[in-house]
Amino acid sequence: MMSLSLVRIALLASASLLLSSCTGSDDDEGGFSTFGNTGFTTTPNTTFEPETTGDGEPGDGDTDPGDGDGEPAPTCGDGLVDATEACDGGNLAGETCVSLGYAGGALACAPNCADFDVSGCSSAVCGNAVIDEGELCDGPELQGQTCASVGFSSGELGCNPNCKSFDVSGCVDAVCGNAVVEAGEVCDSNNLGGQTCATQGFAGGTLLCNGSCTGFNTAGCTNGSGDCCTDNGYPGCQVPSIQNCVCGLDPYCCDTLWDSLCVDSAILDCGAVC
Repeated sequence: MMSLSLVRIALLASASLLLSSCTGSDDDEGGFSTFGNTGFTTTPNTTFEPETTGDGEPGDGDTDPGDGDGEPAPTCGDGLVDATEACDGGNLAGETCVSLGYAGGALACAPNCADFDVSGCSSAVCGNAVIDEGELCDGPELQGQTCASVGFSSGELGCNPNCKSFDVSGCVDAVCGNAVVEAGEVCDSNNLGGQTCATQGFAGGTLLCNGSCTGFNTAGCTNGSGDCCTDNGYPGCQVPSIQNCVCGLDPYCCDTLWDSLCVDSAILDCGAVC
């Protein structure tokens, strides 16, 4: 007859074997194995750790706060003109209808901020007697210009139908030889406009107008002491200061004839340089 202790050991061993058949253990694939009368089954382990695409550092492309990946997109409507915007709301970046080539009006910003809304701008209107942007004249409005100011002698200046140039068909060209100094002329015949040899930088002589009325003929003007240095054959000489000096000493030189004695006096007594 077996002892009580051997029986107890056998019972404990049987109980342990029975318990092992009812419980399972994790397999190598992360599942759970269950042993039974028909073999074992494996239950997948549904517990998993989420993967991340970044390391949590700024700029890694994940959604961490403060990542700073990329510049913020321009915001149309915030009143700030961003790099890709022409304007934003009431901020027109200093532009106006006039700066964009219109006559005037109220410029606005397009809803997409990419361009201007010029529907409120007005174009120049030729024929309204107002000189708008891009016009030289408009109807009777000539900006104060006349035929004379645009290079003609006289006449009536007009404005061409396109308002971009003057109509000079009513203007008259200057006529050289009529003794009237007209537009484009310096002198005309004996009309020298008050000019003399002296005002042209000469000591004396006779100033003339050239044949085209565009300048002076100074061939008759003299430098230095002029004909005061010669027996010129007539009373007096061309340089008033020398003539007055000589004739004060010898009136004959101015009353009758400027002869060789007058020339000597001009050189010796009156500073003539001959």
